[in-house]
Amino acid sequence: MNSSRPLTALAITALLASVGRGSVQAQPTPAELPGKPAPEWDAIFAREKGWTGADGCYSVELGAGRTLWLYSDTWVGTVAEGKHAKGSRLVNNSIGLQPAGENGKPPKHDSLEFYWGKPGKDGKPRAWIEPDLPPTDPQAAGKNWYWLLDGCMVNSPGGEKKLLVFLMHMGRKKEGGDGVFNFRMLGGALAVISNPIDDPSQWKISQAANPHSRRSGTDDISWATALYLSGREGPGEPGTLYIYGIRDVKGLNKQVVLARAPAARADDFSTWRFFNGKGWSGKSSDAVKITDEAVNEHTVERVSFGGRNHLVLVESQPVFGRHVLVRTAAKPEGPWSGLKKVFLVRDLENGEHKRFTYAGKGHAHLSAPGELLISYVINSHNFWDMVGDASIYRPRFIRVPLGAVFD
Repeated sequence: MNSSRPLTALAITALLASVGRGSVQAQPTPAELPGKPAPEWDAIFAREKGWTGADGCYSVELGAGRTLWLYSDTWVGTVAEGKHAKGSRLVNNSIGLQPAGENGKPPKHDSLEFYWGKPGKDGKPRAWIEPDLPPTDPQAAGKNWYWLLDGCMVNSPGGEKKLLVFLMHMGRKKEGGDGVFNFRMLGGALAVISNPIDDPSQWKISQAANPHSRRSGTDDISWATALYLSGREGPGEPGTLYIYGIRDVKGLNKQVVLARAPAARADDFSTWRFFNGKGWSGKSSDAVKITDEAVNEHTVERVSFGGRNHLVLVESQPVFGRHVLVRTAAKPEGPWSGLKKVFLVRDLENGEHKRFTYAGKGHAHLSAPGELLISYVINSHNFWDMVGDASIYRPRFIRVPLGAVFD
């Protein structure tokens, strides 16, 4: 197996975890943290053939009870004796389709279907979606690819359903380089699926570059790291898609910024407006921080508790921390509460191989009443540790009582 691509993937996952700076509020001891493992959900993604692991793990309601899972770097192949077997490959992204079921309960193991790209001329599997756009950065060298960010099902202006999947456009820093950090964000993009009710193998997909995502070297912004679609019950204005982004200022401090657009026209980037602290501006450069201590992957979930609707932001602890964190707000722009620890990830020691956790995400529409289902991923700083232990680098789940989120 060619290790140059997987090593790059591992380095990127390390980057996603190694973000943010600051302190988390004083919290209970680990024994008192409210999150509890959900092994019945873990088991759904423990697979030995085909799709055998991935990170990312956003979930999107497709309607009629169906859920779309969005993954970034993905193992495709077989698992033998607990290891990724010879011939297994890492592709840059994949998706999963979960049928309708009862909220709070996982589907049957064999009911999930996974999709990635058809084999190339070399016979090897490929990503579900590959760029058909030129890199936004003309200095980009060599291969470029997509990671999947958040997605959302919306109505088009004519009333038809369409699926939006936002993308992070990635590439190498230097052609021919083999360093594990030989990568960079090139910009953002959007995939629009015009027939999302059909089988994913029949989807009609168009791509468009996101002009609001930018890389300057000192003030990079990636949009759609989380989405929130406001309905009649709020919070927020009905029919509005709130689009969260991450501003990566120089250093390790990452900030959350916010845009909004009419949901039916959110794929028209000219309709986006950016929160400037007082109102909504048509200039993306006016976007201001709504909170910090952020990471590149997070979700914003609407939950009902205490007779009111609230928003909950879910993320993994920055800078290789060991905790899953939440913060809350009454409105999409905040003010947001301080971060609260809800779970300690313990399975991070494996002899000489140091592991880390990242990719914390909430899945409110799959949660049991009074709870929030949350996923996270464990990975290793050593690529061959990941190859040799297929039990990591796949989604793991916890259940968090809402009473503990809002106490």
